[in-house]
Amino acid sequence: MYKPVTVVGSYNLDQSLKCKALPHEGETVIAQSYSESSGGKGSNQAVAASKMGAKTRFIGRIGADHNGQDALAMYDRLDIDRSRMVIDECARTGLSVIMVDENGRNQITVVPGANYNLSKADIDASLDVLCDSGIVGFQLENQPEVVAYGLKKVSGLGVKTLLDPAPAFALPQDLYQYINCIKPNEHEAKALTGIPVSDFESACKAGKWFLDRGVQVAIITLGSEGSVLVTKNGGKFFNTPKVNAVDTTGAGDCFSGALMASIAQDKSIEESILLASHAAALSVTKFGVIDSIPTLAEVEAFIKTQEH
Repeated sequence: MYKPVTVVGSYNLDQSLKCKALPHEGETVIAQSYSESSGGKGSNQAVAASKMGAKTRFIGRIGADHNGQDALAMYDRLDIDRSRMVIDECARTGLSVIMVDENGRNQITVVPGANYNLSKADIDASLDVLCDSGIVGFQLENQPEVVAYGLKKVSGLGVKTLLDPAPAFALPQDLYQYINCIKPNEHEAKALTGIPVSDFESACKAGKWFLDRGVQVAIITLGSEGSVLVTKNGGKFFNTPKVNAVDTTGAGDCFSGALMASIAQDKSIEESILLASHAAALSVTKFGVIDSIPTLAEVEAFIKTQEH
């Protein structure tokens, strides 16, 4: 029996607007459609892990409002353990406003709300489930000091940690030793390392920067151009399957969730990246985030089509 995936992170209500083109500074554009859905990087990753067949738990904070109740209902529907979710009486549920153009590119603004009230005490209250996890995932949509505290606590328990460093900001240099796997995209890798990332060679250079500071595995994603795995044995490139992208929102979260599900099921890091790459590629072929995250069966069928 494989150990569960536990995700510590954020939940937001996503308000999405579909536009022909994204607005420039001072410009007003007319949206062609509007929709609401569940989001937040941590929550999205938990959904992806669950859809990939992993027993999944989510630890976070939501407001005592109808958006928070909708979140709990979603976790129940998707069989995600939300017993360690905290309902915050002092803050509203987090909110994201997402604009997507006709080419699938997006702009996102986030109001953290209750996510920023996740505390060190919340981490301590969940140590029993954290220590029983196959891997614990973090992002940077909660307070930085709480994320750092969680990484150190989980690492101290001897449990694998993954950090998806988004939105990216400078991290304390001594924090990297507590991260088993870091998964930035090319923009986040540059923000953290100062190394411009655009291809395999520069991704390897950035990956080595992380390894030099204590990270065991670095995965630099390059969007539709692929991803690069960097370990002590060097770098390895992985293609992204070619698809017709209509909405890239949440693709990185889908990748992280699928990656964690595979790692928790004792698959190799190469196998895990293969699964994650195909899951993320499938996700961009549909609008929205939660509904666009594929199931394990869909990803496995997609992988088979790519082998011929």
